Amino acid sequence: MNEAPPSDLTALPALNPGTFPDCFVCGPANPHGLHLRVHADGTDAVAVYHPEAHHEGYPAHFHGGLVGLLVDEMLVYAGAPHGLWGMTAKVGYRIRRPIPLDTPLGLRARLVQRSGRGFRAVVGIHLADGTLAAEGEGTCILWSGGTPPVQARR
Repeated sequence: MNEAPPSDLTALPALNPGTFPDCFVCGPANPHGLHLRVHADGTDAVAVYHPEAHHEGYPAHFHGGLVGLLVDEMLVYAGAPHGLWGMTAKVGYRIRRPIPLDTPLGLRARLVQRSGRGFRAVVGIHLADGTLAAEGEGTCILWSGGTPPVQARR
């Protein structure tokens, strides 16, 4: 996935469900969480994440395990613009280049296949200059909690 998200997401509809405020990655109420805000950009889910100093792996670089965490979260959000919510069943990712701590990361997730049980999606993570830094893909099973927890809102 080579398309970075737009630099300004404020005009795009937010996708974060208010019903899960304690989610480690996207929950606004989790004091230890990443507080990722995800938006709908057409049929894709997009976000910008700013790594912090305590997310360091190798000196001055973003920890690779946290890259996987962002890929996992964005897989779930790939279904949201389509009214689908899932839970990750399978995920894989590849870091294409070292990711410095001092740059915002653009995330884009796209649903590529759906079935009666779930969906498959791809994720791209880009540096501020648009360079693809990491990519991932995975499968989500549909969330069985009833009505999807949120629809895209502004």
